[in-house]
Amino acid sequence: MRGGPQPTDRANRTALVREIADRVLTLYGERILAIGLYGSIARGTDGPYSDIEMLCVLRSTGEEYSYEWSHSSWKAEVDFYSQDTLLRKAAEVDVDWPLTHGAYCDVLALYDPELFFAKLRDTVLSQPQERFITAIRGVIVSEIYELIGKLRNARHSEYTACLPELALNMAKYGAFLVGLANRRYYSNSTRVLEESLNLPGRPAGYDALCRMAMKGELSDPDRVAETCETFWFGVEQWATERNIRIQEPRKIPILNRH
Repeated sequence: MRGGPQPTDRANRTALVREIADRVLTLYGERILAIGLYGSIARGTDGPYSDIEMLCVLRSTGEEYSYEWSHSSWKAEVDFYSQDTLLRKAAEVDVDWPLTHGAYCDVLALYDPELFFAKLRDTVLSQPQERFITAIRGVIVSEIYELIGKLRNARHSEYTACLPELALNMAKYGAFLVGLANRRYYSNSTRVLEESLNLPGRPAGYDALCRMAMKGELSDPDRVAETCETFWFGVEQWATERNIRIQEPRKIPILNRH
């Protein structure tokens, strides 16, 4: 006997969603501003093993908590946010924005009398370009630069067991880089690499790294390392072409903020 997720048809899943929403409305009453679905069910791409993901918006300030549980053959996550907290999160543009913020844009409303979810989507998509540039710089300096350093250390010490993981992470952050540059979010975590290849302006070397990761062709240490190095060189060129500074002109840029 195998536990875990079991197939559930869309009609039964929809009934469960409605039951959860009705329970929330009964318990919280007028405190609820909006309830919606996010994830694969909201996009209409759910499969028989998909879980339920719901967003509940509260007429309050400073609240954030969630309930996540499995029951019988299915799993659900119900997130509660006060409206100010959720709008603040929607306005953030960080390294993983292309993966996280689709949940705020593709909400399927179950209860939304004041059209809050339209405001939430507008908040995500209306952020100034400067915030995306800052996030792009963060991807390159905080993530990809660090990964290429680890890769070079691994080659220096002839420790190659970590190279597949480093390559996969470089491909992931490359996809985030491409998504941020295009101000586009991905549908879910399993399609990040595939969907990134459809976006324009990819750094040289990214496609080869991405396809290698997607195919799982990570057993040849020399090939993996050289593909990652080629991608890093492409990222440096890509940033230069876009006037995105990844080298700090000051040797130690620590300032006294007092």
